[in-house]
Amino acid sequence: MISRKLLTPEPQQACPTFRFADHTLLTETTAKPYTFPQHIPGPGILTLLSGAGRFILNGESIPLDPTRYLLIDQGTRLSIRLPRPDTQPLFLFFRSETVTQALTKQHADFCWLERLHPLNDTLKERLEWLVRFGSSCSSFSALKADAMIRDILLDLVRQARAAEATAERLAVSRRSTRIGLYKRLSLAREWIDANYPSSLPLESMAEAAQLNRQHFLRMFRDCFGLTPHQYLIDVRLTAARKLLSETNEPITSICRMTGFESPPSFSSLFRNRFGASPKTWRQRLNP
Repeated sequence: MISRKLLTPEPQQACPTFRFADHTLLTETTAKPYTFPQHIPGPGILTLLSGAGRFILNGESIPLDPTRYLLIDQGTRLSIRLPRPDTQPLFLFFRSETVTQALTKQHADFCWLERLHPLNDTLKERLEWLVRFGSSCSSFSALKADAMIRDILLDLVRQARAAEATAERLAVSRRSTRIGLYKRLSLAREWIDANYPSSLPLESMAEAAQLNRQHFLRMFRDCFGLTPHQYLIDVRLTAARKLLSETNEPITSICRMTGFESPPSFSSLFRNRFGASPKTWRQRLNP
C-alpha cells in the first residue's frame, strides 16, 4: 500500500503499536511542521526526499537528511519531528510476517543494526520508483511495487548479515555487547568519513565511539582490519583521487583539501596506494 498522507497521531494513546497488513509506504510534502509522538511502527526504512528532520529512536535523538536512511527494527519505539514545512519524508514499513520469514531462516534472534546508513543510488532509485508506482492503480504497478519492495528487503538483509559477520570479528562473547561495540565503531568510522579533511587525533576518534583510546584502537583494527589512522589515510587518498579525476584543482590544493599537511608525503602515499604519483595519475586521465 502506498499512501501520500502521513499518519495522524492519536494523542490519547501513550505508545500505540501499528500493525500493517501489507508493505506500506507513506510520503507527503509537509505544509507545516510535523510531529508524531512515540509509537511502535514495526520494521522499516526512514529517509527524507527533501528537507531535514529528527527522529527519536528508543530515546536516542538521530538527525536525518536526504543523503542517509535509518533502519528500524520490530518493537522499536519511534517519534518523529520535522520542524520545517516543505519537508518530504518517506517511510517504508515492511509487513512483519515477510521480515520474520526473511530473517529467521538463519537466526531466530537476528535484528537490524539500527543506525544511519548512506543512501546509495540503487536504494534511492527504487524508493523514487515506488513513489511513482503509487500514482497508478493498475495491478501491474502493484505487482511491480511488491517485487521491488522484496528486492529492497533482501538487499537490506544481506547487508545486515554482512555487518553482523564483521561484528563477529570482535573477541566478545555476548552477542548484544558485540553488536553494541560494532555500532560504536561504525559511528566512529562514519565520523572519520565526514571529518577526514581535519586533523583527527586518535583521542577524538575514540571519543566518537565513546571508548577509551586503547580499547578503541584494538577494537577498530579487529573489526575493520585497519588501524584508525590507516583507515583515515585510505579515506583521504580516495577523496584525493576523486578530486584529481573530477576537478582542475592544483595538486597542492588537493593535498590541503584532503587533510594532508605535506605535499611530498601526500605524493608518496598516493603512489604507494595507486601505483602512480598524483601528477601522473591526472595525466593518464587526460593524455
